[in-house]
Amino acid sequence: MDKDVLSAIHANKAEPLAIIEPLDSAFALHTVLLSSPQPCLTLYLKKPLRISGTIMRVCIYHSPSRVSSRSRLQFALPRTFQYNCRREPCLRMRTIDRYILQELGVPFAQSLGALTFILMTREILRLVELLINKGVGLLPLLKTFLLLLPSFFVLTLPMGCLIASISAFSRLSSDRELTALKATGVSVWRLLPSVLVFSFAVFLMTLALSQFAQPWTGQSLKKMALVMLRDQVSLALDEGVFNTPTDKVVMYIGERTLPDRPSGIFISDTRTSGEPRIIVARDWKVINDSLHNRVGLTLQDGTIHVNPKDSDQYQTIRFTTYEFKLDLAESLAPEPEAHLSLFEIRQKIAETKGRDPRYLRLLEDHYKNLAFPVSTILFGLIGMPLGIVVKRSGRAGGFAVGILVIVLFYVLNVMGDFWVSARVLSPFAAAWFPDAVFALVILWLFHRRLRP
Repeated sequence: MDKDVLSAIHANKAEPLAIIEPLDSAFALHTVLLSSPQPCLTLYLKKPLRISGTIMRVCIYHSPSRVSSRSRLQFALPRTFQYNCRREPCLRMRTIDRYILQELGVPFAQSLGALTFILMTREILRLVELLINKGVGLLPLLKTFLLLLPSFFVLTLPMGCLIASISAFSRLSSDRELTALKATGVSVWRLLPSVLVFSFAVFLMTLALSQFAQPWTGQSLKKMALVMLRDQVSLALDEGVFNTPTDKVVMYIGERTLPDRPSGIFISDTRTSGEPRIIVARDWKVINDSLHNRVGLTLQDGTIHVNPKDSDQYQTIRFTTYEFKLDLAESLAPEPEAHLSLFEIRQKIAETKGRDPRYLRLLEDHYKNLAFPVSTILFGLIGMPLGIVVKRSGRAGGFAVGILVIVLFYVLNVMGDFWVSARVLSPFAAAWFPDAVFALVILWLFHRRLRP
């Protein structure tokens, strides 16, 4: 190894050193910190000699006598040579930050893509079914897919941050890079700012999606669904099952044995208060009213059974052709409680004296709009000690541990929801309960696992 070092000195260039020798107390090994286009080593022999570290991939500190607070390492070479190596602190710190961010970015992108695909599997299959069986165009389906993404990213961004933190520090620990950093005087606490910056960036993205993008895409998605249903009402009607195209309307469509043969249809209409109707027809066709956002069915050869308020009366109407109208805007309209403001929710709670769990849950969901994005920062922090603990598992093990932590967080959320419904906890306390538990666990892990 000494010959390799000396050849690098005499040639005034950096050479990769591939020999790793264990020392009595520790060894110093790093692969990326010296990969910088700027000169990073200054060797002092008879006169200063500068060596570029652009191609040096492994730097071995052989028999260091001490590591001081100034990061000054003393090398032991043959007796004819004695030199010191001093690193430039600013460059080294910036390089460490970039390296940690890179280590976090790769598993974050992988886990984000995998989790988003897993959660969207059902929606993807439904879109493929609309493309193949219903004949919907590719462009509307692509727009629908893009509008669905923000709702899933709100869930997968914090999960990806957790898995990235665990996987990155698990790999650093399993490859002994954390040991090398400690041997060169770099504490694990020095890596904490990089994790905080990364977690805070993911937190801002999650907060922006939950507060702005998700409500906007939800309204846009409903408008697109209205257009798709208006243009082709058969999207909402499946053969052989009960369909609910609008509120208070249930349809059952028989299966067609041949394309030109009638399938038969059964309709239960309870939109008229006190006069439910049952309609049975031999065949049906779709009609569109794009001006009023209405669609309908032209029923042929059927019967209408009307049960009026008076129980002594019963009406039967036979028809050859009958137009049955549907207002699709009603089926896509949100629940009245979904648009209640914070003041209105509190007013409802005061009117019911806190006995209605619906409004308590609405208030809890309002607080969760901020509590859940904040959990992203906690996920990033808890990944550091957990990754060091499961160092032998690598990135694959980090993904598994991350899933277990996510399940635990979900269980804590379910417990909070139950306690709100049972009026054991206030909505504010229940919304922040999982974050509070994780914050306490983080403090304990940092005290036990990352102390000097």
